[in-house]
Amino acid sequence: MSGSKKQTPGTRKAPWIPVFSVLVALVAVGVGAWVISERHADRIESDRITREAPELGQGAHLLLPDLDGATMIVPNRPHDPQEVRSADRFELITRLRSFEVSTNSQGFRGPEVGDKQGFRVVCLGDSVTFGWGVPYAQSYPARLAEALDVEVINTGVPAMKPNSMAAFATGALGQLDPDLVIFTRRPNHMSPQPYREFLSAVQEARRAAPDAAFAVVMPPVSTFDPMGSQIYEREAKRVVDLVKPVPVLDLTTAFRAALPLPGIVMETDGQSQRVFQLPGRTRLLDVAAPAHGLAPEIVALFENDETMAEPLFFDGGHPDDPGFVVFVDALVPWLRDQGLAP
Repeated sequence: MSGSKKQTPGTRKAPWIPVFSVLVALVAVGVGAWVISERHADRIESDRITREAPELGQGAHLLLPDLDGATMIVPNRPHDPQEVRSADRFELITRLRSFEVSTNSQGFRGPEVGDKQGFRVVCLGDSVTFGWGVPYAQSYPARLAEALDVEVINTGVPAMKPNSMAAFATGALGQLDPDLVIFTRRPNHMSPQPYREFLSAVQEARRAAPDAAFAVVMPPVSTFDPMGSQIYEREAKRVVDLVKPVPVLDLTTAFRAALPLPGIVMETDGQSQRVFQLPGRTRLLDVAAPAHGLAPEIVALFENDETMAEPLFFDGGHPDDPGFVVFVDALVPWLRDQGLAP
């Protein structure tokens, strides 16, 4: 891994708590990615990378500034939220990955933001924009900057909800002076009124940068997100109708089109969960779907065989390095077709 191991004064060890309620594409409570971050005998721990930000809404967080190679240890397979809440979580989750987080003086993942020199893109979002689980250079804002040859500022914060993204935009976009704002999020189905909240957040963020172009990008839904996989098509259609005339790109379509790559995928109808080996679609499992999350047999399939992996995602929710390549390969031509980027 690249980057310094130095722990700055702002990098603190975190207790085992759900610091980030990071969901698949943050569409429903499918499979959450949670920080494994408690000292447990000789077990591993993660550094604290966020601070509470009540000014952005209840439960909101922002990244700490000036982090220098903070280490995060996270699950490296699809998993059910109950696993990370269990007393025997260290025995249940043994497939782990680590990645480093550094931030600039403004608390953004990426380089310092200097005076504006040319076309500037600001990416608003949650863990997918942040680049959860991958080095900064593999995150979608970093890859987008390289592909477009423009400045791209990554303001993504894990677990950032739409209303908190809007509040952040209100306070930050005026100073950042973007030419394009990319609002990367799906509706928060933990909210009592997810679509009303989403529309309000998009409208507020647009008002924060009235002279900038604006786009909504819906992150891809993993096949191992049971609820998200059942609703993503109608959810995307509703968002398109809701935020018109703002252009909307749902990246789930691009990710599904990138298959079949080697690996395993899940299909569900709400009654059963079926796992197939790609590219030949050999059926590995066909089990009853639980009321919530993944069937334990599917969790065991991953935990007991490290060769089992979903293409383009590493934890049943967040893209891996090849996944972010697909992400940007779909995003760049779409932005240009919409007349939103050079």
